[in-house]
Amino acid sequence: MLPESTPIYHEKQSRELCALHALNNLFQSKEAFKQMELDAICLSLSPNNYINPHRSILGIGNYDVNVLIAALQNKGYSAFWFDKRKKKIFVIISGINFI
Repeated sequence: MLPESTPIYHEKQSRELCALHALNNLFQSKEAFKQMELDAICLSLSPNNYINPHRSILGIGNYDVNVLIAALQNKGYSAFWFDKRKKKIFVIISGINFI
């Protein structure tokens, strides 16, 4: 008999909030991040810009990867950004805990 497992939390896509849903799905909690938090991160990344380059000017999300990385850092995590356009290198990962 298989042990009972915890159900997997999944947020469905709403508007252009893919980064918010991805973060909440990663942390398995609806409360992990809110849109207001991601908007605040956008403002902290570019405080003096009238039009913020890190999100949609309509205020409906479309956050860029810098917001996602900063949100993870705020929770004590980090992310590795691999650019497929650049030369491939091998990365040795040791002593890293994955979510």
